Amino acid sequence: MKTLRGRPAATGIFNSGRVLGLLLFAAAALCPLFLNEFKVGLIGLGLTYGLFAVGLDLAWGRTGIVSIGQAVFFGLGTYGVAIALVRHGSAPVGGAIGVALAGLLGAFTAAVGLRRATNPSTMAVLTLAITLLAEKIARDWWSVTGGSSGLYVPPLTSTYSYYYLCFATAVGVVALLWLTVLNRPLGNRLTAIRLNERRAEHLGIPIFRERIIAFALSAIVSAVAGAFSAPWMSSVSPDRVGIVLSTQVLVWVAVGGRATLLGPFVGAVVLTYGQDALASSMGNSYLLLLGVLFILAVLLVPNGIAGLFFAGRELADTTPRVEAAVPRPTAAADALVATDIVKRFSGNLAVDKANLRVRAREIVCLIGPNGAGKTTLLNILSGAIECDAGAVSLSGTPIDTMPPHHRVAAGLARTFQIPSLFPGLTVAEHFILARQEAGTVTPLPEIYARLERNHGDQRVELLSLSDRRSLEIAMALCSQPVVLLLDEPAAGLARHEADALATTLRALRDQTGCAIVCVEHDMEIVRNLADRVVCLHHGKVISEGTMAEVSANPEVRRAYLGLA
Repeated sequence: MKTLRGRPAATGIFNSGRVLGLLLFAAAALCPLFLNEFKVGLIGLGLTYGLFAVGLDLAWGRTGIVSIGQAVFFGLGTYGVAIALVRHGSAPVGGAIGVALAGLLGAFTAAVGLRRATNPSTMAVLTLAITLLAEKIARDWWSVTGGSSGLYVPPLTSTYSYYYLCFATAVGVVALLWLTVLNRPLGNRLTAIRLNERRAEHLGIPIFRERIIAFALSAIVSAVAGAFSAPWMSSVSPDRVGIVLSTQVLVWVAVGGRATLLGPFVGAVVLTYGQDALASSMGNSYLLLLGVLFILAVLLVPNGIAGLFFAGRELADTTPRVEAAVPRPTAAADALVATDIVKRFSGNLAVDKANLRVRAREIVCLIGPNGAGKTTLLNILSGAIECDAGAVSLSGTPIDTMPPHHRVAAGLARTFQIPSLFPGLTVAEHFILARQEAGTVTPLPEIYARLERNHGDQRVELLSLSDRRSLEIAMALCSQPVVLLLDEPAAGLARHEADALATTLRALRDQTGCAIVCVEHDMEIVRNLADRVVCLHHGKVISEGTMAEVSANPEVRRAYLGLA
């Protein structure tokens, strides 16, 4: 895959971070020619720790999953090799068993801790509990783990040969990750999930599945690192699965640089070498120094050492090479039907048996006072929240039990009241993500195509509010929706911008053939835009029809317009 053009050049004393990467690669490859056996062994241990940090970075740096117990997976690989050696078995087989167990435990942990109903802190607490439990088991299960004394690991017959084996393994694992994950659609999805989970899900990304895959891969890479680190150690003890090592690897990633291939190795090697140099004189105070380094790295160098030399995140150019014609739903079909929708929050009715029917190619505006249930109904339609009762169908297919990404695949797209985009990415990268998930390149109305041409290399933070709203609509159109849900698209726009938006949306409907459901407070926009208006009050539909019919309804005038 190609990386996207137009990213800013790397900063620092080198013109390109790749130059630094090549220099460090050469230094790691040649160091056995110039260093003594002890120092080569120390750097070799640092390399395996660096691969361990790459595993954590895949979860934390790439996907945003905080793991405070990553050492559990590292320890499974380490103990797998140590147990095999003690029992005169095959070290590769023992390591493979440890890696397999780590992958299964990682997938199970993610499936439990990353469910839709869990809090963001659940994974942190869960992984912390697992590492504390694992350390307890390692101390008490004497017959297998050797208890607190650990398991003796025979010394290496050739430090230099094993160093190059570890070096080749680290390079191979990283290359494999790059070729199969990071430079592929999965890598783009993980970046999207980390930057904006809600927008990623409503682009069609199955965030729960992708997070499980990422965390399982993270566990596997960490376990591989653990398996190769065992021969560097004289013994494998319970601290290899404990909280201290889990904390150290967080520091290595933070200091080296999150979401970079080089950063975890830089952080691990530098701090491992530093620990050997300082631990003898500082003792346990070295852990305090690690804590200080972690805080300073977060505050002063948030992108880590590697971030000083690399341009930052990039997406692989996974734009499909196939152009698709926009589907045109038949005018007679019902595009979207919601029946008797009910939603309660803490016992309070937000939506009370609301009904909504949207014909194909129709523009329906939802109006009503604040708190009427408009956005709640939109969230139910898009799958952002579940209804307590009622049914929703799209083109005759029931979707009320589908998660948001399945609704996107079925033909439902939406935007949000505050534009929901991916901070730090360019306009062009947003289109890459949207088209990647759509699987095709759909022709866009000229106003949105012009946005891509004129602002493709611009980060979204620098766009005007009007352009950010246009970008969000354009991304939604990439999925060729049957129904497009808009939540107050004119909010915050100047009068002329809002009037232009109404004209654009009607032209959009004519060109793409999609139906539009729009929550809007600006009555002038509603008058210019809507084919039909639905008014909600206290979660109930109190009137629907043309704008003239709804505004003439006495109940609407009392509830919404404030007239007698």
